[in-house]
Amino acid sequence: MRCQEYPGQSNSTRLVPPALASLKGKNMASIRERIDASGKKNYHVQIRLQGFPPQTKTFDNKTVAEQWAQRVETELREGRYMTRALAQRRTVQEMLETYRDRVLIPLKRKRVRDQGQQLQWWIDKIGRYSLAGITPAIICKHRDELLATSFGKANPKKLAPATVVRYMAVLSHAFSVAAKEWEWLPESPMAKVKKPKVSNGRVRYLSADELERLRAAANASDNKFLPIVIEVAVATGMRYSEIMHLRWRDVLLDDQGRCSLAVLEETKNGERRGVPLLGKAQLALDALRQAHGKAHAGKVNVNALLFPSTAKKDAPVELRQSWGTALKRARIENFRFHDLRHIAASFMVMSGATAPEVA
Repeated sequence: MRCQEYPGQSNSTRLVPPALASLKGKNMASIRERIDASGKKNYHVQIRLQGFPPQTKTFDNKTVAEQWAQRVETELREGRYMTRALAQRRTVQEMLETYRDRVLIPLKRKRVRDQGQQLQWWIDKIGRYSLAGITPAIICKHRDELLATSFGKANPKKLAPATVVRYMAVLSHAFSVAAKEWEWLPESPMAKVKKPKVSNGRVRYLSADELERLRAAANASDNKFLPIVIEVAVATGMRYSEIMHLRWRDVLLDDQGRCSLAVLEETKNGERRGVPLLGKAQLALDALRQAHGKAHAGKVNVNALLFPSTAKKDAPVELRQSWGTALKRARIENFRFHDLRHIAASFMVMSGATAPEVA
């Protein structure tokens, strides 16, 4: 087919029909060959598709121009091109900062400190890339950098794989929200990034003798709240932060006026749940509630924390130093407060609880 000539222009311009059959029809791409004064050719592509704004681009190579025209029209028809174009204009930094402001802060305020630091690390490393330019290979490179990162001055240790997984999790969720809800990019690149293998083999229990030694050491502690917190943890399996942020309005009473249920409004999983209070935990909280009432003219301040700090207003007491001292006095090694959850789970199993009930 001969190309149509356009006379009367300072530079010679010819209309080159697309060679690809998919571009034929009412809505089709036009490619104009332009020759400048020096005789150099370039190819200006314009795509007009009903329902979409015109798309234009100039190439030095005709074949590349035709390939681009076919790809863009196909993506326009499938609804993918505008998302790709948007991804070219937005950066990873813009995505992560928007995710922090719109998702993390309003919905997960308690995680802002840790996840905010993780987001900032990714911003510093890959924030300059456009969303269209970020690839699984780039993310894998920085995943490996995290795995090789050491912290601590006296005895430097590498980041645990579980920590690296948490860094990757917040990045993955940001990409997922940007792709599915905001439509800032066609798909998340994290689907092709492998997570480090995490070993979950560490399960530390206390023997009956160790538990009694820990209780004795806690009772001898200068911190009056430590024994109660330990009993609540052992009896319920609640996390440290869940226990320390309990307020009296979260503790429900039974018909006899005894503490019977702790209602957790904000949990790690973001779900509201109730935790029964039994045994020594119930006795300890009953005594604590009575002492609180006596200190407040016989009334319980429902908005008060169960374990308040005397140094900071409306903040829980800091127990980590007292906990460490109690472990040393009890001669217990390689044990964390979180491991008390394992003891609670084992007690539940021995009491006849099913696996779903323990979970």
